[in-house]
Amino acid sequence: MTKILSRLPIFLFFGLIGLLPARGQERSIVPLNVIHSADGGGRAYVTMRFGNVMGPMRLDTAASTSRIKLAPWNAGFPALGASVSTSALGVASRCEDVEAANVELKAGQGNNIGRAKYRVTRCATSDGDDLLGLDFFQGARFSLDLAAGEMVFFPQGDGAGWRPFHKLWPDQKLVGLEARLGKTAAVGLFDTGAEISAVDRRFLERHKALFVLVKKKAKVSEASGKKIDAKVYKAKEIDIGAGRVLKDVVFVSYDFGPLREALGGEAPMILGFDVLSRFRWELDFGAEGPRWR
Repeated sequence: MTKILSRLPIFLFFGLIGLLPARGQERSIVPLNVIHSADGGGRAYVTMRFGNVMGPMRLDTAASTSRIKLAPWNAGFPALGASVSTSALGVASRCEDVEAANVELKAGQGNNIGRAKYRVTRCATSDGDDLLGLDFFQGARFSLDLAAGEMVFFPQGDGAGWRPFHKLWPDQKLVGLEARLGKTAAVGLFDTGAEISAVDRRFLERHKALFVLVKKKAKVSEASGKKIDAKVYKAKEIDIGAGRVLKDVVFVSYDFGPLREALGGEAPMILGFDVLSRFRWELDFGAEGPRWR
């Protein structure tokens, strides 16, 4: 959190179960503050409230849990145990899990999205943003439109056209899309926290014909703020399903290293903001999920 608002009333939760708009069946529209960068990249922020403290968090679907930096406003959160936070570059940081109470995702229209109790990862140091992770959305169904800058939460429903996400990470709490580059199948991590999509150098070297080199040297940074050297390529064509085909997509390439192992060797790509912002997504993390259309 970067802004503390005093004397705000604490949101009360009455029998809240799971993650739903406060009055259950109403639609809630959550605005996104989108900051654009080069090559179609960008970052999306939401406004979160922890008790009487409110501020921005970066929407990061490749974070299995939300992550906050130790600060005076959260120093009193009850500790639940030590944990390790692994970044998109495979860098592990020793942190601790804490329990936050009365947590809200602020809506511009409709009701806020809230949790009475929410487990978050608190790290002593971080050069990046506070991150709103995927676990906050367990039990929810919503649309995500990064280009329009909004998320819309709505009641559970069925309908046709759903596709299952590919579950990733040792705890199976992250999700990926089954994609094709030419005739080569590969899974891409669904990652709103990545400004630009990325490809594991090992995969690229095995499939050089699918990519065109754009820049030999570039600096890239992850959501935690860590920067590394990389090369920039364009994928000639990528099909992410449901008729969603893109050409000349920019990918940064680096050695995934520990990240490759954490993804089980199944996902040599990270599909970031530049790809995900091209489409409107409907996401379901309820009993039938995780799935998308």
